[in-house]
Amino acid sequence: MHRVLVSAPAKVNLALRVGGPRPDGFHPLDTVFEALDVFDDLEVTAADELTVDITSPGDAVAIADLPLDGSNLAMRAATALLDRRGLTGPGAPGARISITKRIPVAGGMAGGSADAAGALVALNKLWDLGFGADELERIAADLGSDVPFALKGSVAHGQGRGELLEAVQVASVHAWVFLTRSDGLSTPAVFREFDRLNPQAGDPAPTTDLRAALESGSIDDIGAAMVNDLEEPAASLNPELGQMLGQLRADGLHAILSGSGPTIAVLTDPDSLHAIAQQLAARYPHTTVLAACGPAAGAHVREAE
Repeated sequence: MHRVLVSAPAKVNLALRVGGPRPDGFHPLDTVFEALDVFDDLEVTAADELTVDITSPGDAVAIADLPLDGSNLAMRAATALLDRRGLTGPGAPGARISITKRIPVAGGMAGGSADAAGALVALNKLWDLGFGADELERIAADLGSDVPFALKGSVAHGQGRGELLEAVQVASVHAWVFLTRSDGLSTPAVFREFDRLNPQAGDPAPTTDLRAALESGSIDDIGAAMVNDLEEPAASLNPELGQMLGQLRADGLHAILSGSGPTIAVLTDPDSLHAIAQQLAARYPHTTVLAACGPAAGAHVREAE
């Protein structure tokens, strides 16, 4: 094997319930993920050293500030695979990891986690390491809370840090319009603001109603059950987000903050997708509008030779 091409999906949290911080500093979550048909592509080719490069078609995604060293999540995934197999030091296999980014950066859509998941799948195959799905998920959980879901895709209920996953059945295809921005929000800063605003937070609230709506309800039922506990702290740090969410909901749209923001997601039915995307692009010209549908597949091999 000398070349493998993998696609890995963006995600949206239809619900994100947050509890008070655990002793290890992580916040317990009760969340529902949906994978979207917006993919980063990772092409890995055999090489003497381990390197990463990143491009974006038509400069659709700002990538100038993304790291190309060992802190890059795809590089960390590669190192984790080698460590797990004891293939470190002189003679360790190398690879050139070429990432084509389509998932917005720092937008609450888990683009970095998608790249880590894609690297795990691609390099496991390129290097013929033989890891099964369960072991890849364990490695993924050490890399980040959203990485295991990027491996699995579709729709899942997440607990713990979000890495404990259970599949959720859905009754229909969901269409989404995302309003993305160039001014990102720091995820740690949003969680710190959550702690400041919720000093007595206990366990996260359950997502039972949303999961029931996904299994049998309409778009309106799903939209009514969507909730994100990070919306208030994100809006506290960036009041314009709160204003936009209020405007969208006043217009009858099912809007939610995506992850820790600053991206806003609007759920709609597929027939209305492009009309709503055009309307929102005209209304919020300072944002970039992205249309997507879900559920989509997790990180998967597209080509191998």
